[in-house]
Amino acid sequence: MTAVLPPSPSLRAMDFAVPVRTRSLQLRGNAALAGVFGFVAFMPYPGIAVGQRTALQAGNLLTLVIVAMALTASWKRKPYFLLPLLMAPACVSIVKTAMVGDGDVALCFKSFTVISLSVAAMLATQFLLPRHALALMTGIATAAILHTVVGIWQIYAFAHGQFPLLFLYVNPSFLSIQDNVETIVRYIQRPFGLFPEPSAMSSSLAPWVLFWMAELLGLVRLRQRPARWQRAMFTVAAIGSLSVIILSRSGHAMITLAMVALFAAVWLVRCRATLRSFLAILGVFGVALPLLAWVLVQSISARMGGTTEVDQSWQDRGNSLRVGLAVFLAGGPATFLFGIGIGLLAPLMRRTTDYITCWSVLLTYLYQTGMVGFLVLLAIGRYLLNVWRHAGHGVVFICILVVWLMGITVTTSYEHLLPLWVALGWLSVWPRICHPAGRKRNRLPAWRSAWSNDRPSLRNRNEIESVVVPGSLQELRIT
Repeated sequence: MTAVLPPSPSLRAMDFAVPVRTRSLQLRGNAALAGVFGFVAFMPYPGIAVGQRTALQAGNLLTLVIVAMALTASWKRKPYFLLPLLMAPACVSIVKTAMVGDGDVALCFKSFTVISLSVAAMLATQFLLPRHALALMTGIATAAILHTVVGIWQIYAFAHGQFPLLFLYVNPSFLSIQDNVETIVRYIQRPFGLFPEPSAMSSSLAPWVLFWMAELLGLVRLRQRPARWQRAMFTVAAIGSLSVIILSRSGHAMITLAMVALFAAVWLVRCRATLRSFLAILGVFGVALPLLAWVLVQSISARMGGTTEVDQSWQDRGNSLRVGLAVFLAGGPATFLFGIGIGLLAPLMRRTTDYITCWSVLLTYLYQTGMVGFLVLLAIGRYLLNVWRHAGHGVVFICILVVWLMGITVTTSYEHLLPLWVALGWLSVWPRICHPAGRKRNRLPAWRSAWSNDRPSLRNRNEIESVVVPGSLQELRIT
């Protein structure tokens, strides 16, 4: 028997191989744990108050447990390095703040700890997905359906001057719902489920809406085949979440619906000429998309024509980005290189401007970490593009990435939202959990995968003639 394994580049397709069975701790996780994590990560309320402006969510506590498990595993050829890479510029900004003395170092350490707990959800997702992707997505779909039900309830309750489940909205990390309940009920009247605001809900749910829609249209397939009831759950979660996002009148809904229309167009090109396809085309392009587009136009028009004193979020959002940039550029060379300091942008804007924060997760990170953070963002962007290349340049991946970037750049400023980081962790391991539907399902390697340090173990040497690592030309020949 001879084994031929030619050398491969640094980011090898073998790194994206699907694990079969291994003794390592990272692949012995419980599917129930993944399902529970997927559910609680999308539940920002209620939170345990830690100080006046911070709180711990149930997802944070479960993230700590999963990260502790990941620390016992090997990190070789895994994307776990994205977490320390993303937080390294924050550490540098704290050192700069301590040396220059232009900010509150204690606040920097506190903000660093809280933000790290949220970003760590990315590592927890990377740890769970390769083995329990289906369980994790089932938990997320359950949470999305719950947000849909609550959002529909809110539409009815707001029309009658009530706010349902007000006692649950306790989390100092977000804008206080209790302090603004009258404004929300009487003037804004936009549903947002169990999220702090409609934009936060849209940014959190939109990437998963697109994936479920793509899976429903057959543009992408999970490597773990979902059962019928799970597929039905994903469909209900996608349609319900998209409906609530549109009814919330969030500007993020426009790009989300545009991507759904693009998926429908791609499906139209690929579908076969059958009666079933004709009826589906008639339903999608003749009824569903025009109806959703009409509801979106009516919702956005009603919002733009509403009370300007109350609903000026778009103008205020753009001004906050501009003011945040002005504050960053006014800090001098040290600030330009290393940033204002983690957690210091919002207090500085409150002292010097009329704005309480910069309404962008991505730009807030950039302003607080400077050019060092900018270089890290470029490195992460290059990694994601490399993942897209190994995934076959699929249109689904790039569309979801664009929608996610829009969410963290111009839609929400809440970096404490765990769904934002769950989505990033999911994108970073995309080829391990799904593949384009047009491509044949890759055969799993018969030996223990690259995720384990165990020696190759063949189950039946008489039946196996060749084994090909998914997505590569590497081959094990048995003669």
